[in-house]
Amino acid sequence: MWMLTKRTGKQCEGVRDALERSTEQRGARGIVALGTLLARLPERGRKHVSECSDCRTFAEELLEVRGMFESEENGARPGPYFLARVMAAIADREMELEKSAQTWAAVPRLAYRFSVLVSLTLLITGSWLYQRPAHTITVAGVSAEQSSEGLVEGGGTTMQDDFLLNTAGR
Repeated sequence: MWMLTKRTGKQCEGVRDALERSTEQRGARGIVALGTLLARLPERGRKHVSECSDCRTFAEELLEVRGMFESEENGARPGPYFLARVMAAIADREMELEKSAQTWAAVPRLAYRFSVLVSLTLLITGSWLYQRPAHTITVAGVSAEQSSEGLVEGGGTTMQDDFLLNTAGR
């Protein structure tokens, strides 16, 4: 559209700059025709635009774009109560967010109470478990363990001990 990718000569660049400057001047708001725009250029610039198709296309597109922007400036304006409605909507949204924040404000208090309750429960349960009677070992229990030991391993341990004692004594 703006032919920025094409390499142009110095004369084309000068004419394009002059075209842009002529549309930016004070009295240029009403320019909608190419002839009116070209009349603002010096004679040398008008002659170049009539000969160079790229510069003519540039001038037409420049007028088209300026016309689009001009219509945007004269677009619809907001009504007299627009600002009041927007501010009321913002206030409603803030009040809604504040209510949700107040709902979650109770959570830290409940979390503290819950953690205290759980800590006390664990403390009581732990102390109850450590106070249970310990398993006592009696002499009868030890002898029963020794007699069952021979059943599991076999009866050859006494013979091995005798053999080791005899060999050590030599």
